[in-house]
Amino acid sequence: MKNNTNKQTIQKETKELSSKEKYNIILKLYKGLVDNLEELYKSKNREAQSNATQIAYKIDKIASGLQVTLNFDNEESKKISENFRELYRHIRFAMKLVYEKQEYYLLDSSREIAKTLYKSWAQIKPSI
Repeated sequence: MKNNTNKQTIQKETKELSSKEKYNIILKLYKGLVDNLEELYKSKNREAQSNATQIAYKIDKIASGLQVTLNFDNEESKKISENFRELYRHIRFAMKLVYEKQEYYLLDSSREIAKTLYKSWAQIKPSI
């Protein structure tokens, strides 16, 4: 119930934003995803396991935030939203493996997904 209330609050607040503001928020989230995944990749070989856990948790929260922005109500965008949801789920699952089991085997694929999303989104110009 709480998650549904949070989603409704976020949706209400984002309706008041312009297209350019929405675009910039998503771009920043993707940038944060890429930067944190790169930091996690660099830290996985170091001794600082607690730092890696914190970074993985942060990445999971960013991906969760992106997942909340998806629109399943609009029939035209439903299939796209489903595809994005699967990408975000992959990243979130990979991060859960890192912070719960210290397993990194999905980190490379998560990094590639995040880089592709960021580069693609950066090339889209918001319609104003």
